[in-house]
Amino acid sequence: MGCCIANSLFHFHGWERNPQSLFDWNIGKRNAADRPQPKYHDIDLPFSPSLVNNTFLKGRELKCCYRGTIDGFSATNFHDCCDFKGPCVIVGYTNNTFKFGAFNPEGYRSTDDYYDTFDAFLFYWTDNGTIDPIILPKVGGSGAALFDYARGGPQFGADGLLIGPPLAPVMGGFAGPDTNSGIGDLRQAKSRLGLSYAKRADGKESIFGEEPKATLEEVQVFCSPQIASLY
Repeated sequence: MGCCIANSLFHFHGWERNPQSLFDWNIGKRNAADRPQPKYHDIDLPFSPSLVNNTFLKGRELKCCYRGTIDGFSATNFHDCCDFKGPCVIVGYTNNTFKFGAFNPEGYRSTDDYYDTFDAFLFYWTDNGTIDPIILPKVGGSGAALFDYARGGPQFGADGLLIGPPLAPVMGGFAGPDTNSGIGDLRQAKSRLGLSYAKRADGKESIFGEEPKATLEEVQVFCSPQIASLY
């Protein structure tokens, strides 16, 4: 399976790319009556708007559609708040006050499928007080850049960044958003860089630095209400 996204170019640290997407967000779309009405948390952006300057979110108002500490950390909570919102920015905070994130140009629809794109990227902040994060672009081709598991949280590549991965294997069949077994916990995250996404600037192979896993105290997702209103 997998939806192939046309190869494209964006500009980050010398990369030249123009974001592209099929924007086929109706795939896996639930009936409108089954989806909760959009709600947004009134918080400031934890990143500079320039982070999305080379994405479809450029110049759009961004609001927080999901906060783990308020909405719940299960993958079901995540998908209830984030499905059918379009492209989004995910920001996570560890129990060591480390901040990192990722950009998903395709959004979430609980399809139990994967998506090929060059436009997704990871990012993290260093501890030197800089405002702008360091970008980790997709490497090794566009294949399987994103996974959209109904029982899991955000996943970038097979191992680049997994937040709340499913606790039971997904065998390729549609598990559905209401499956009760094997629901991932977004307080748990792991990362291995180099295969799907570039290694850190210091050469470390986990977005968290020395450790391949991390416990998260908060996860936030930001989207465009203008795009979300199209559903």
